[in-house]
Amino acid sequence: MPGRTGRMLVSVALIAVALATRIANAQDAARPDSGNGTPDKAFQKVKREYQQKARNRKPAERIAALKLLEDFPTADAAELIYLTLIDDHADDVRQAAMSLLVSWRERDEVCDRLFTRMKTATRQNGMDLRALGAMRVLAGTEDPALQERVLKFLDEFLGTERIDQFLLHAMIDAGPAPGDAEEFSRMLMLFSRATFFDSHFGFRRCTAQGLMQTRSKDELEHLIDLLPRLKGLVLIDVVSHLNRVTGQDFGDDVAKWKSWLAQRGDKAKSIERPKTAGSGRIREYYGIPITAKRVVFVLDTSGSMLGAKIAAAQTELIRVVMELPEAVFFNVIAFDKSVRVWQPMLVPAANELKEAAVSAILEQQARGATASFDALEAAFGLDPEAIYFVSDGAPSGGKTDVPKDIIATISKWNRVRRISIHSIGIGIDAKNEKTANLFSRFMRGLAEANWGIFTSLN
Repeated sequence: MPGRTGRMLVSVALIAVALATRIANAQDAARPDSGNGTPDKAFQKVKREYQQKARNRKPAERIAALKLLEDFPTADAAELIYLTLIDDHADDVRQAAMSLLVSWRERDEVCDRLFTRMKTATRQNGMDLRALGAMRVLAGTEDPALQERVLKFLDEFLGTERIDQFLLHAMIDAGPAPGDAEEFSRMLMLFSRATFFDSHFGFRRCTAQGLMQTRSKDELEHLIDLLPRLKGLVLIDVVSHLNRVTGQDFGDDVAKWKSWLAQRGDKAKSIERPKTAGSGRIREYYGIPITAKRVVFVLDTSGSMLGAKIAAAQTELIRVVMELPEAVFFNVIAFDKSVRVWQPMLVPAANELKEAAVSAILEQQARGATASFDALEAAFGLDPEAIYFVSDGAPSGGKTDVPKDIIATISKWNRVRRISIHSIGIGIDAKNEKTANLFSRFMRGLAEANWGIFTSLN
């Protein structure tokens, strides 16, 4: 009997050893494999050398560190890159890190690890440079399944405080790195499929502007496909771009654009300005096109506008308000030392509302200082696509009247809003060169920093 028990114990022990061996073999198979029979040791040795080089102050050494990992396309290696060099301060190092990860993108374990890191970082502390780098690696894919995973992430987080819109917009504005144009375009095409693209003007305009940075046939086709989803200023942006790079003018007619592109999509030339965009003629205010669907007119009524200046400005503003089509939503702001907003929100350009706006415009009288910053702040609060800012003098009074500070603050607000701010300088006093230069620099700088047009009138 004891002999039988002993044999049973031996059998159990042998089974346990076999199971342990199988588990160990499975773990070894999951580790980075150098091909020399000692995968874990090989990776650990490379990892130590990588970490040493990754801390080197010379960018060339940090790039050399990445080359050490080329034979270890695994989740652990991907995580190592994510934690060290994907947010490197040197552009070439950061791009090399993302390029290596892109070359591993077909491996599910690599994508899974990057998604885990990206989602965890975004949920806990909001998207940082590492998470943004991981998204750029993943979003440039051509794989439909991976695209859907990225799109799910975008629909979950875009529009929440977890996504730093300033960081995201800065990344799009920076454009593609050398040799990265196709990846960059695919990422933006994926962004345009996100729910947030349809609901947020600033993100929609930023994404469209990113897509317009190159002239590839694929991008033109995608922009054409987007036309039915666009409206207002973004529609004009895209149609104008199509006009410039093709020399054709089909407005927002998708069928005509596709027909032309199928025949001559490899040819392009520049033209001055679109004749049409969608339906109807383009209206102008002081020679600046009114192409947005949500506009705010800001009129300076300070003391220096007294007399012929304010009368002429009122006449021009009344003319353009009365010509607005009903599809446009608008508002009027008058300002001197204080700010007067005609309506608490943008209103449709129906006849009775336009007539009411005319009455409000005629009631304005020239008096007081020039609180430019306060007026622009109020205009932003109305959530327009475009602001038309008319003034005859440098800022004075209000919350701040330092021109460079006003431009810096407004431009910072506008990085993710993408409102076009057009500035119209009236009656610049050429006799006072210092004042004229200060005013002109302010008005020009305001427009140039905010996707607008500056014009000066004597």
